[in-house]
Amino acid sequence: MSGYRGSVAVSTGPSRCSLVGGGAHLLVRVRLFDDQTAQDPQPEAYSDLRPAEARALAARLLCACEDAERASHAAGYWRSRR
Repeated sequence: MSGYRGSVAVSTGPSRCSLVGGGAHLLVRVRLFDDQTAQDPQPEAYSDLRPAEARALAARLLCACEDAERASHAAGYWRSRR
């Protein structure tokens, strides 16, 4: 399933993952949602990630941002259209 949500929030917990030998790690919750101004708000989507998975996602997001900025600049999208 895919869809667009206008906002993202990230928090620690409340979910956790048990560790072998005892103990637990809190998980990183990623929440995708529409704000109150959305014309057709969609249901919220959640994903609980282990800390290592959250770090890997953050690194991939940063790379995608850099690629998008580089491609936008190369295509002239940032130039004034006056």
